[in-house]
Amino acid sequence: MPQVSIDLEAAEDDDLSLKYYEYAYDHGWTDGLPVIPATAKRVASFVDASGLPSDHLVATLPPRKGRVTVEVIAVSAAMAGCRPEYMPVIIAAIEGLTDPGFPLELMQMTTNPMTPFLLINGPIRNSLEINYGTGCLGPGWRANATIGRAVRLVLINGGGALPGVYSKVSFGSPLRYSYICGENEEMNPWTPFHVDRGFKPEDSTVTVFKASNYCNISGGEGVGPDETLRHIATNMPPMYGGGDGALLLLGVNHAQSLHEAGLTKRDIQQKIWEFARVPVGNLAKSFVDTERGAGRGDSDTIWRVRSPDDVFVAVAGGAGPQDLYIAAGAPKTRVIRK
Repeated sequence: MPQVSIDLEAAEDDDLSLKYYEYAYDHGWTDGLPVIPATAKRVASFVDASGLPSDHLVATLPPRKGRVTVEVIAVSAAMAGCRPEYMPVIIAAIEGLTDPGFPLELMQMTTNPMTPFLLINGPIRNSLEINYGTGCLGPGWRANATIGRAVRLVLINGGGALPGVYSKVSFGSPLRYSYICGENEEMNPWTPFHVDRGFKPEDSTVTVFKASNYCNISGGEGVGPDETLRHIATNMPPMYGGGDGALLLLGVNHAQSLHEAGLTKRDIQQKIWEFARVPVGNLAKSFVDTERGAGRGDSDTIWRVRSPDDVFVAVAGGAGPQDLYIAAGAPKTRVIRK
């Protein structure tokens, strides 16, 4: 990122703050929203909070192979409006996104509006006030809004994913501003998501998913576990290019009722896999041929995912007969180092 040619240390002046935003916008460093001036003093506080040297290389980001150091991340985090203590979360997320098994280069360059979704687990949810309850995917929570935004700014400034330059996404998506929540472990009657993935309950982790659209699912109360899950699966149809995973964020009402009915998470995965299918006669032949070739179909139906293992289940949100389905796969989990 080039050196800014205005006096950033004086940027608390309203005119200079606006000038900084205009300068950053003109140079393609922003997501279009106003940014906080990344003064040397502010950036230094973010680097200090990371516990790492400023020149420590965290990742090399596609497509332009940008070298993303702690300082580069600190600049984006400061501009996004983060607090310094959010730095370990952002660094862990970038590490997950650059795991060799994660399709970041595809996500940076495709015409499909894919975007990272971040799921936070462990004690850090509470210490940083990351929302995992009522309104967890909506506005009003600084950590959720700015951590996700900082990741996006790193992908822009480090990887070069500017719309129309390297990023060729046809329509884009508001989810590409910030897409993050915590898991509501306190209301989860099963083990937390990160424990299912082999981590300790006391670990704080971030799981990054290759994600795109989501659907809020209302209803399904008082009809028994099978019909509740069939109701959810009805809103999870097969989709082109998104068959590699489905993330189900169970609302607390249904999590409790399904648990009381004796279902395990594995039972839920199995039933969603069985129910989220569409008759081949309802779909285009080319789509049917593609999905069968990918192992997501039989002679009569096309499936949402290849196997129950590709249905990921977590608990989030507040009270109410609501669940959330996210087209999401390829999860990579990293411990958040404090």
